[in-house]
Amino acid sequence: MLAEIGLYTLTIGAVSFTPGLCMTLAFTLGMTVGYRRTLWMMLGELSGVTTVFAATFWSLSWLLEQSPTWFMTLSLLGGAYLVYLSVMLFREPATTLETIDALSTRPFQLIVLGYITAVSNPKGWAFLLALLPGFINNNTSLLTQFFWMLSIMMLTEFISMSVYA
Repeated sequence: MLAEIGLYTLTIGAVSFTPGLCMTLAFTLGMTVGYRRTLWMMLGELSGVTTVFAATFWSLSWLLEQSPTWFMTLSLLGGAYLVYLSVMLFREPATTLETIDALSTRPFQLIVLGYITAVSNPKGWAFLLALLPGFINNNTSLLTQFFWMLSIMMLTEFISMSVYA
């Protein structure tokens, strides 16, 4: 079990540090409004990641109990979607970012911005759909696995966003 936790930590760490919507937002806000104000966005982003993780984890756990074939099919589709997203992002032209007015940005707005960014981020959903099946073990307590995996993910996400900000 310790080896699985280590592998999960390395995998989630690699995924967290990969540039995406949330890390770009942390980077942009860190430059425009500063690290301390960016912490509000991080609170919202971590709440959004918790929502995505919980929905994915419990859905996949239920699906694994119902039919291993459907579970494997969903895993393969998740992997194929990651490849598709990678190709599409690679082909996407560069865009400019709008500047953020630091004085008009309220903490609640930053929390909502972080939450919406995390929940609407296809990278988060796709990575979890593709990676979680390999780490969920229905022979041990799902609740224990959920809390360990979520804790590791929250810590790596916070560290990643802090580095970007």
